[in-house]
Amino acid sequence: MEHRVQVWRGLFKPEETIHTLRESKSIHGYRWRLLILLLCSSIIFGITFYIQSAEWLLLPEAVKLDLTNDQKFAASILIGIGGGLSGIILPFLMIGSSALLLWGFFRDIGFKRLFVMNTYLFVIILIGLAANLPFMYAFGSTEMLSPYGIGPWVKALTDHVFLTTMSGWITIFFIWHMYSTIRLLMEASLKSKRYILCVTIGLHIILITCLSVINMMYHLHLNG
Repeated sequence: MEHRVQVWRGLFKPEETIHTLRESKSIHGYRWRLLILLLCSSIIFGITFYIQSAEWLLLPEAVKLDLTNDQKFAASILIGIGGGLSGIILPFLMIGSSALLLWGFFRDIGFKRLFVMNTYLFVIILIGLAANLPFMYAFGSTEMLSPYGIGPWVKALTDHVFLTTMSGWITIFFIWHMYSTIRLLMEASLKSKRYILCVTIGLHIILITCLSVINMMYHLHLNG
């Protein structure tokens, strides 16, 4: 049996396509869809880095260089190009690491199939990043809390770095990613529903907890 890569159907109607992935011996249409994904990723990361360049140029090390406006503009362009290049490399790292992590819990699916499934899920990450770009540009910062989540509401109640950072990760895209992961795994794996729910929800919570701790330690270091 041959599996045809259909990203949107895989995300919204996994029951119609994932069963072929589970039983397939070959995958059709993956390479050119991956190329499109990498192109979109490169553009989105390039724009994100370009927006972030304004903050980087305010760092003490950059201020000491005493750059002219033209030099700052050129530096921003170069940073944006670097972001575009990272947008080609990061998808492989993120998709591969996610597939490898899930493979530890779902050996019955296999690493190759998990890699394809995580390619579907990476689309959600890109959509989330793209949806935040207008707000990043408006505020001139990539450190803003996403308006699509509970972060701004928690920020209004407390300034605790860990709580605001962790709540900042809980957006509609985070929920969508977790929900889609559960549905895809339920269609592809022979594991029980309870096992899939526990592993998926647990890994998502552990991920945002670790990222929040790292961010908190970074801010504590900056504040001495």
